[in-house]
Amino acid sequence: MFALTTESCLKKIDNVYSLVYLAAKRTVSLNRGEKSLLPDMEGEKPIMVAIEEIAAGKIALALPEEDHEPDES
Repeated sequence: MFALTTESCLKKIDNVYSLVYLAAKRTVSLNRGEKSLLPDMEGEKPIMVAIEEIAAGKIALALPEEDHEPDES
């Protein structure tokens, strides 16, 4: 189950390091008491809930936008 879910996550997140980062951040949020965005996940470990949410497209990594200002030299 875990390998299949991870592969489906990598279809949504293009980089394994970004996937690990997002899953870790979501796991911390779940451990702090946030509710799962998916039904029927009660009793699952927070890391598995996070991975399932990523695979389902419920959460995504938001990258900061780069601000390119002209260099005035």
